[in-house]
Amino acid sequence: MKIVFLGTSAAVPTRERNTASIYIMTTNGAYLFDAGEGLQKQLQIAGLNPIKIKAVFISHMHFDHVLGLPGLLMTMALLNRKEKLTIVGTRKLFQFLKMFDKEFYMDLTFEIEFIEAHQGSVYRNKEIEVLAFPTIHSTESYAYRLFEYKLKRKFHPEKALELGIPKGPLWNKLQLGESIIVNGKRITPEMVSDSPPSPISVSITGDTAYFEQLIDFFKGTDVLIHESTFSRELTDKASEMLHSTTEQAATVALKSGAKLLVLYHFSERYKDVRLLEEEAKKIFPNTVAAKDFMCVKIEDNDINVINNIEKCE
Repeated sequence: MKIVFLGTSAAVPTRERNTASIYIMTTNGAYLFDAGEGLQKQLQIAGLNPIKIKAVFISHMHFDHVLGLPGLLMTMALLNRKEKLTIVGTRKLFQFLKMFDKEFYMDLTFEIEFIEAHQGSVYRNKEIEVLAFPTIHSTESYAYRLFEYKLKRKFHPEKALELGIPKGPLWNKLQLGESIIVNGKRITPEMVSDSPPSPISVSITGDTAYFEQLIDFFKGTDVLIHESTFSRELTDKASEMLHSTTEQAATVALKSGAKLLVLYHFSERYKDVRLLEEEAKKIFPNTVAAKDFMCVKIEDNDINVINNIEKCE
């Protein structure tokens, strides 16, 4: 899995940071979380293909999280996309897209499946599941947690041969968790392979004030991507605007047992976000402040932060 940060700024873009958008690449395809303005240019700079996006998840209807979506849809149509696109978000997002379709003649070449965000599972295919949880913000808003299930199990050929299963496609089915029938006998994956590996999980807060219930939603996540709009000295302002501080993000990471905390969604007042990173590290040492085009790569339970997208192979 690769997580690419296409925008890390709150409210408005800066010279160094675009508005919020995160692109997650998996073996099953790509998934987009929020779509700030300038998204298409960021995709081009990062060398990422919009056609590979299977689903888009919008946390809430503030402009810095959604203005890039209409242009992305139009580009997909110009590229003659045929595959259905799933979009998850609030009812206001659905109304917003209907307005664009009516007023700007989007004439899309593909079907959109719209799923209204709610607490619980909002998207699932064979390898991916995404859960949503309502956050505390100035408008209806959701955090998301993506699970990637590793289907292939460690396979034991000697056990398969002992059971009379010939080498070939049947081995692959068993390795992928399917049961088979051989000589009238049912063979289950557990008879010839280990249990499937634990899923990888990535959690993204969107915009939110600190509250304890969110910690349970993120429990045991591999990577926690937490908004960090303000430093600790602006805790009162964060509470007033229903955003989070560095220390609050670090507290959530610590209490939820995350392996890596990535801060993002920084106020434009912070030209250098290293201060924010250092504040969070005092509570949760394995913290990094995201930069545009930074990549987090997860492979075989190793999590690596790569600052140069070109090196994230």
